[in-house]
Amino acid sequence: MPDLYSDAEQAPWELLAKHLAGEATASEQQELHAWVTAAPAHLPLLTDATRAWERGGTVAEVFTEADVEPAWQRFRIAADLAPQLVPSPAPAAPVGRTVPLWPAAQPLFRLAAAVLLLVGVWALLRPLLTRTPEMITVAAGAQRRQVALPDGSQVWVNRNSTLRYAAEFSESAREVQLQGEAFFEVKKAHGQPFTVLTPDTRTRVLGTSFNVRAYNTEDSVEVSVVTGRVAFSPLQRLSAAADSVLLTPGLRGVIRRAIPAAAVQKPIVDPNFRAWQRDELVFDNQTLSQVTQTLSRYYNVPVTLADSSLNQCRFTGTFVRTELGQALRVVSLSTNLSVNKSGTGYTFSGTGCH
Repeated sequence: MPDLYSDAEQAPWELLAKHLAGEATASEQQELHAWVTAAPAHLPLLTDATRAWERGGTVAEVFTEADVEPAWQRFRIAADLAPQLVPSPAPAAPVGRTVPLWPAAQPLFRLAAAVLLLVGVWALLRPLLTRTPEMITVAAGAQRRQVALPDGSQVWVNRNSTLRYAAEFSESAREVQLQGEAFFEVKKAHGQPFTVLTPDTRTRVLGTSFNVRAYNTEDSVEVSVVTGRVAFSPLQRLSAAADSVLLTPGLRGVIRRAIPAAAVQKPIVDPNFRAWQRDELVFDNQTLSQVTQTLSRYYNVPVTLADSSLNQCRFTGTFVRTELGQALRVVSLSTNLSVNKSGTGYTFSGTGCH
């Protein structure tokens, strides 16, 4: 005969409580199912706990073997599990013979009462356990900001960007949320990945440096790797193999926000992708079209060419913490062009290299 006390002591009380309270996840339901089917004595324990809960905690009525099958079927349907073979109920006692069940049922009543108590405790603790964690927000307005995370990682947050992380941020749960652009130097923590979430993508690393660009006004999210290795994928997974990429130094990952949002691996072609973080612009024989695009992005001011024939003119030079006006003058003098203010931006015009 099974030892009811031993089974009760080893029962998964938290799973039972969450199941009865309607809070168990699919995986937890599967775990509870595995425990129930592991030994014949487990099913009656679940049955009595379920019946006691359904009766609002009343345990005055003795549970019989006839209660087992209906309660099991209710659990199976709730857990969305395949039908299982249930032991046949024992033969009914002969008519006219009364068998007192109260003494034998006492362990089961204590079990049911314990489960009900646990469910009550769970209801009280659930708001604390599932409360929204306190978040720390780093918002960069017109100037970039630098922040040291509690694990020692360093983050540079670009203009008009926001970084959020939990106040209880720790090495066991290193996760941040980003809107806009940021450069990360992640401190290595063995076996503890660091995750950057944007509204559309997930970037996961162990210890490395990389840039994430995820402005809502742009149609894609880009991750560019400087050191280490980075796993880059969309939040909404498409398949196990085709929607994520592993990025190494010199590579960038691109995820278009339009469906399908699979990650694409490409080489880094813009030497100034982290100019905003380093306060340095480097141009090495680049076309004027590339130069004007970079200036526009870096200074957040439109810089254009008056004539498309000037696109292929080239410029070489380096600017370190240089004001926009000075940079424009240097480019114009080097390329035999003039620069004029046009509306909210600037325009290069002239014969140029022709």
